[in-house]
Amino acid sequence: MRRAASKSSGLLLPSIISAFVALAIIGVWFLGGFGDPFRGIEKISAESYMESAKSFQGGTYQFEGVVDGDLGFEVNKGRLVSFRVASSKGPICLPALIPASMNRINPQKGQFYKIKVVGRDYGLLVVEKIEKL
Repeated sequence: MRRAASKSSGLLLPSIISAFVALAIIGVWFLGGFGDPFRGIEKISAESYMESAKSFQGGTYQFEGVVDGDLGFEVNKGRLVSFRVASSKGPICLPALIPASMNRINPQKGQFYKIKVVGRDYGLLVVEKIEKL
């Protein structure tokens, strides 16, 4: 004798797949996959950086700034750029190295950017991610 097929078993697999997809989308959103790629990164204090750049070694920071000038270029190292950022004491210029691996970035004076940097030796800020605003 044949057993009657359960009607609920036909809905079980699509329900599990839908739940898994929904959880995956929520997980990606919470990890920053759909939102601000700079979310969760500490904003740099320009005043503190100017007082003691070495204390920023090893940290990851973000800031928004306007290109103030080009400070130099070296083929294997990259381009050193000065970014003017707002602070409580007025505008401050922060230097940041755009590595040679990011040579597609060509910042022009007056352009506004959002930047993720890592503090390297002696407090040199090296760009990891840069977006024109």
